[in-house]
Amino acid sequence: MRRSFLAATFATLCLTGLAAGTAGVGQTGPESSAKSADQQRYEAELRRYQEEQERYQKGVRDAEAARRQYEAASARHQRELERQREEAAEAERRQQRRAARAAEEAREESDDQQRRDARAAAARDRQAAEEARRASAGGGSSPPAGSTASTGGRDCEQRERRNRRRGRTAGGLLGGLARTFTPVGGVAGVVTGLVPVGELLGEAIAGLLDCDEQRQAATATEEAVRGGVGTTTSWTSETRAGVAGSSTVTSAERTADGGDCLTVTDVVIVDGEETRAPKRLCRRSPSSRYVRV
Repeated sequence: MRRSFLAATFATLCLTGLAAGTAGVGQTGPESSAKSADQQRYEAELRRYQEEQERYQKGVRDAEAARRQYEAASARHQRELERQREEAAEAERRQQRRAARAAEEAREESDDQQRRDARAAAARDRQAAEEARRASAGGGSSPPAGSTASTGGRDCEQRERRNRRRGRTAGGLLGGLARTFTPVGGVAGVVTGLVPVGELLGEAIAGLLDCDEQRQAATATEEAVRGGVGTTTSWTSETRAGVAGSSTVTSAERTADGGDCLTVTDVVIVDGEETRAPKRLCRRSPSSRYVRV
């Protein structure tokens, strides 16, 4: 509307100026001077109009530039919002994947623990049944119901002592005779007398093995101790398939009271499931044998 008004004003001024110029041709004196003043006013009004027109056009250009800047800023804002939404969605997906992995690992660990517990319970049941059968065959009394792995070593030792008294030759727990160790790496000792299984095997290992396997594991410990640090002695069950183990001497030290101590790691594999248990064996004067502490 403003532009139309300016155009109309400009046309009016042009017509006015043309009329004034035409009327003033050939005139002189005061009348001519009045016409000249009208011409000057016309020219001044025309200049004012031209300036107004330039200001208007500049305002239009400025408005157009501001509109383009606003649109560019709005587009940038939309892109930033979209990027933030994508990042939030990706973070949510990563969190869900982590939670799913944690849940899966927890389920697997629970399943593994249940399988280990089931195998340990089955081993204890087999051991109890074997003890009852052997005790009945040997004239002894069967072990009390509900006995745990912590008493399995003692039951095996009692049965072996009965067998030896009756002249049986099923073998001692660790040989029955004194054995002399050769010094290796500064670790030397003499095992004298019979070393009970319970003094060499921990409950975690003994609870998975029957009596014969406990003897094999204890013998492996004895042989590994004889070899010193770095020695590994393996064994395979003679009574059950899928059962094996090993003993490895991992370190040795001398205690403040002059005793010698070894760290031995027992490994037992039952039906493909590995159980690993470190133990500490020490020998203190005047004793010459290593026992679990």
